[in-house]
Amino acid sequence: MLRRRIPQSGHLMTAKKFWLQTIPSNDCDIVVAFPPDTPESTVAWLQSKIQRLSELTVITRTLTFSRQRAQLASCFAFQITATYPAFLRGLEEMHVPKHLKEELGGGRKEFSLAEGGNFHHIEDAEKFLTSADRQSVLLHFLNGLRAEKGDFVGDIKFREGEAIVPKCLSCGIISQVYPLHENTGLEVLQKSWVQKVFGLQPLDKISEYFGIKIAFYFAWLGHYTTALTVPAIVGLAFWIFFCGRAEFLEDIGFVLFSFFNVIWATLYLESWKRRSAELSYEWGTIDNRDEMLSEPRPLYQGEDRVSEVTGKPEPYYPAWKRNFFRYFVTAPVILFSLLTVFFSVFLILEFQQWIDFLIQEKNYFQFIRYIPKILLAIIIPIFDGFYHKVAVWLNDMENHRSEDTYEDHFVLKLLLFQFVNSFLALFYTAFYLQDMDKLKELLAALLITRQVVGNIKESLIPYAKKQIKLAKMSFDLFGALSPTTTEPNDVTETLEEHKKTDGDKHEFTDSEKESMRKSSGPRQVSQVEVEGSTPQYEGTFDDYLEMFIQFGYVTLFSSAYPLAGLCALLNNLIEVRSDAFKLCFIHQRPFPQRVQNIGSWQTAMEVMGIIGVVVNCALIGLSGPVHRIFPNITGAQTVILIIVLEHIMLLLKLLISAAIPDIPHSVAQKLAKIEYKRREVERMMNKQRVMEIQGRMDSKDSISPVSGDLEDKETQYEIESGDTRIIA
Repeated sequence: MLRRRIPQSGHLMTAKKFWLQTIPSNDCDIVVAFPPDTPESTVAWLQSKIQRLSELTVITRTLTFSRQRAQLASCFAFQITATYPAFLRGLEEMHVPKHLKEELGGGRKEFSLAEGGNFHHIEDAEKFLTSADRQSVLLHFLNGLRAEKGDFVGDIKFREGEAIVPKCLSCGIISQVYPLHENTGLEVLQKSWVQKVFGLQPLDKISEYFGIKIAFYFAWLGHYTTALTVPAIVGLAFWIFFCGRAEFLEDIGFVLFSFFNVIWATLYLESWKRRSAELSYEWGTIDNRDEMLSEPRPLYQGEDRVSEVTGKPEPYYPAWKRNFFRYFVTAPVILFSLLTVFFSVFLILEFQQWIDFLIQEKNYFQFIRYIPKILLAIIIPIFDGFYHKVAVWLNDMENHRSEDTYEDHFVLKLLLFQFVNSFLALFYTAFYLQDMDKLKELLAALLITRQVVGNIKESLIPYAKKQIKLAKMSFDLFGALSPTTTEPNDVTETLEEHKKTDGDKHEFTDSEKESMRKSSGPRQVSQVEVEGSTPQYEGTFDDYLEMFIQFGYVTLFSSAYPLAGLCALLNNLIEVRSDAFKLCFIHQRPFPQRVQNIGSWQTAMEVMGIIGVVVNCALIGLSGPVHRIFPNITGAQTVILIIVLEHIMLLLKLLISAAIPDIPHSVAQKLAKIEYKRREVERMMNKQRVMEIQGRMDSKDSISPVSGDLEDKETQYEIESGDTRIIA
């Protein structure tokens, strides 16, 4: 009966291969999709702009996408790829490092067309270029399309030199630009990464397929999860041998565990720096180009002038304008926003205390204790959404030149809000109420519920929504499906099977019979349409933020709840595969990005480590261990003791950081070895060129001394940077 009343339900009761088959789209690398009802003139205008790049292949098609609320829409779309020479030119423009031949020094070097023969596998496009390379180059070409004077489309006018595609995306002229999955590479990652629960992550394959930025996140997450085994084991030992024991023993354990937190956090951050250097060496980003040498981001604005560094024309924006806006607009707006959030949350927490008092002292109804929690659950998302929009606007107005700088400042703005949002209740309980028992309960609740709810919200719900959306798409395109039939081409058999299932008295209407006939054919949809109907990957910010907050819980307050490290470890064992599952099974493939490290998140965690020193010392002073260990100590002496402890911890942290080099000796040695080989090869090649030139000149002198003398006067030799060139 359910299938007859809700025909779409039959899809979800059957294996997906029976109700939707994806046809690979091997003729393109990226897709540019337009909203429904986009005028053909708009599509033709943008196509003419893209086709100025003659080496790009642009195919315009009308495709069916599942939009919001699973409604099908027919849209124009460009399927774009390029020739091999175009991809090589793009690699050179983007300064992508590639492997040199071993006889020329090995290692990685920025690709150059002039030295193309020096690179490994240059003769084989399939081996030399990954799908991520192709997609990065095509996005670079699209972002490089600039408007000419007087260009406009619809109601949108472009400034001369403005990036066309990013502006069209922000204005809604283009609905999405997305790269396609490479089915073979995706299947390898699904089996060796997502489905292989126990084992090391294939970081090199992740880097090659999803890009270095995403690979760095998973490398950091794996390293952090491994590091959590230490506080998990130590915390469990403290919980067993110190908690609930004699008061003196418990106080000693509290102080020792506070010191341990500081040492562990410092060692973990230093060890990650070394691991990060190893990975950036392996992936060819350890010597990334200086910001002044990199291309400006597409939405960077300014007056056109010749760069003093590169000698090329590019937008110029004075630094004093950015600093003026940052100090006199950004700082006051952020401060006002944070104060608003702080006092709002503080008042709700005070309201919660008052409600608890009424229930305890005057026997009020128990249900009213949930009123402050409901208010908090309502107000925080409202503040979060509003502050996010404000942060985007402020960051856009600051007009940062590079993508990395733009993202670093954006992360900093959002982290300030999230820190207040995530830690205010803990600080309120620890230092305002000074209730250590309640602090333990609150920290345990946050660690467990936040992580469980987060995994459900990030993975399970989006996956279910995607399957329902695709099932609805299949039903709208092909009609209802009978999961009881094994021969969908036999319509008569399908009808008979439905009669047996739903009862002999049911008579099919003409529309139901037509639906059966539609469902009897092959249910095939192109890869472009399926992936265009799936949700976009929003980046690594939320994943980093979730782990950053967890790191704060462990570093700041685990001395009060030693099992915090164990809870975090158990969660992260699931989190690694959960985040991998999102990338491989739920979202569109993101465009790959090259980064040198995890960026501002490293700085944020180091700041969290310093805050951890202050918080742990404050907990020692306020929670009572000092007074119980030293019963006769005065208030002033307590303050002095806490300050001394704080300085000892900070000094210890500084000494550990100074003693451990950020770049391992092995990496520095490999870099020096490669550089030496390259210089030797370059010296030998220059010597060979000079000998060849000298030989040609000697042969000319022996044939015609007079003409040789004339040519000698007209020929100059210039040697720059160890390179010999002939200038006639």
